[in-house]
Amino acid sequence: MPPTETAELPAWVRELDMALPVYPQILLVGNVRDRYMLPDDSGHEPAIVPRRLADVIALACDRRGYAALVVHDLVQGGSVAWPLGNAAPELPAELVELFRQPAGDLTDEDQRAAAAARLRQVLVATVTHRGTPVGCLFPYTTRLASQLDELSAEGKSFFAAAEALGHTAHPVPGRHGGTVYNTVFWVAERQEELPAEFATGSHALRIITIPSAPQEQRLATARHAVGMLTRSSVPTPPPDALAAAAAQLADASHGMRNAEVDAIVRMAQDQRIPLDRMEDAARLYRTGVIDNPWATGNLRKSILKAEDYLNSLVLGQGDAVRKTVGIFKRSAAGMTGAHAGSSPNRPRGVLFMAGPTGVGKTELAKGIASLIFGKDARPVRFDMSEFAKEHAIDRLIGAPPGYVGHQAGGELTKAVRQNPMSVLLFDEIEKADPRLFDLFLQVLEDGRLTDGRGMTAFFTDTVLVFTSNLGIVEKTPGGMARARFSYRDDPAEVRRVLRHSYEQFFDVTIGRPELRNRLGDSFVVMDFIQPETVPAILAKALDNVIGRVALVHDAELVIGDDAREALRQAAVANLDHGGRGIGNAVDVALVDPLAGELFTTPPKPGEVITVTRVSPVNDERWEIGVRRCCA
Repeated sequence: MPPTETAELPAWVRELDMALPVYPQILLVGNVRDRYMLPDDSGHEPAIVPRRLADVIALACDRRGYAALVVHDLVQGGSVAWPLGNAAPELPAELVELFRQPAGDLTDEDQRAAAAARLRQVLVATVTHRGTPVGCLFPYTTRLASQLDELSAEGKSFFAAAEALGHTAHPVPGRHGGTVYNTVFWVAERQEELPAEFATGSHALRIITIPSAPQEQRLATARHAVGMLTRSSVPTPPPDALAAAAAQLADASHGMRNAEVDAIVRMAQDQRIPLDRMEDAARLYRTGVIDNPWATGNLRKSILKAEDYLNSLVLGQGDAVRKTVGIFKRSAAGMTGAHAGSSPNRPRGVLFMAGPTGVGKTELAKGIASLIFGKDARPVRFDMSEFAKEHAIDRLIGAPPGYVGHQAGGELTKAVRQNPMSVLLFDEIEKADPRLFDLFLQVLEDGRLTDGRGMTAFFTDTVLVFTSNLGIVEKTPGGMARARFSYRDDPAEVRRVLRHSYEQFFDVTIGRPELRNRLGDSFVVMDFIQPETVPAILAKALDNVIGRVALVHDAELVIGDDAREALRQAAVANLDHGGRGIGNAVDVALVDPLAGELFTTPPKPGEVITVTRVSPVNDERWEIGVRRCCA
């Protein structure tokens, strides 16, 4: 293939052409089940058309002067010879007859041994042929290997024979001059799935990796597919509309195969999605959800009121709420990652929330979920302390093939495929196994993960929330953990230390500064709850208790002023534990003695129970004063 003809070809196709006169065997791995956009000069005008891998190999062989390409047909269980050019008569009659004979079925137990022997015969005849060169293609090498592995010694020696043929092969002259081998082409999606008998280290084997479809290939596919789709449209869309649709689809299909780009266009036609909404078509194909909550007027209205809404849920965190809302305004405007030229499929929003326990990190994540995805939406929570062991990655994305639990899939990838528009909450992220952070790096950069079964989960429409207590706790000289700060400390100093701890964790502790860079400006500090915020939090807690009494006992609970003040003082005394400390104070000082009162003397329907006094008996027990009357 002359250089002038290969200039527009993908690099892997040019590598394939280069390998033909040099290597007796070629293994193609990676994106091998795609369609590839290649020049076609067979018509009146040059064009870029999609081709299958077998067609690309046949085209390369034809240009190098091969007589035929013999393809092992896994469906029919035999070998099919594809004549190249006008070279079919150049094949010896005995070789043509050999290819025509049925090979038998490797899946049929009665035919296995004979089929394996027949397959080896075809391989040997092809490689040792001394006429015009012939190629031999095995499109599903890993499937073939799994079938041969179950066979007799005849079947198991197939790959050993293939290796030996590679070492003894001799080049033969092609139809157009020059010499090439009777090349054996192996095809596998993942090299690691090939059997141990397959000689991947042989010097007679060239391994060529076919990458995921790059931008220019996806754009060519989109142009071709959109052009074919609109060819019969009346009226025909203007050229600039077609070009804009193709460009939009090429951007929205980042990480997809060319075949998927073509499928998106056909699906858009079926679903009557207009050309100017190719991004929505790609989302529908990827997630099954066409409605884009990030582009709706309702979400924009919600975000305009988001500060008030989130501040009503998470009290005393005005600065954190303000920064959070700013991040989601950027997402709703489609400007996430706008400064970077990388994947447009990054998650819609990312938050890294640091701060002491009980200050509302989880509650803020819940508020974000209900704000964006609806009132019933809840975060999908992962307690990262459960992912601190070596097998943690297997739990999130599934075990590799051959390992226990492979068929179950991963918890994270499964959750995203089931609900592609969700808030993912990774609680106490610093406790995760360090190797897990490589997964997050991929999610933040490409917006996708492939699980152990080869299925891809897309994170494009998710929100990632990481929470952490980094910097709040320190080790004593004796190795004990203790609180480093309290609510009395200067908030500015606490924020400075938390920011420093955050940077040290990624840069030094786990050695992933690039992950911190991907997180960008998502770092949000949640402050200690201050005493002035306690009455509002306490009021919410007491309202919950009052509501429970009404629901369960059909009675009215009233908390007197003296009792409220005593509860406020108890909550302030426990303030270093944040909102949980306030909740614990209410449980111990009010709920426990009230439960005893209601158990001993169940209220009558409509009865009014007034708590007049709350006071401690000792460090562990409180008592209440109660006045009861009928409504």
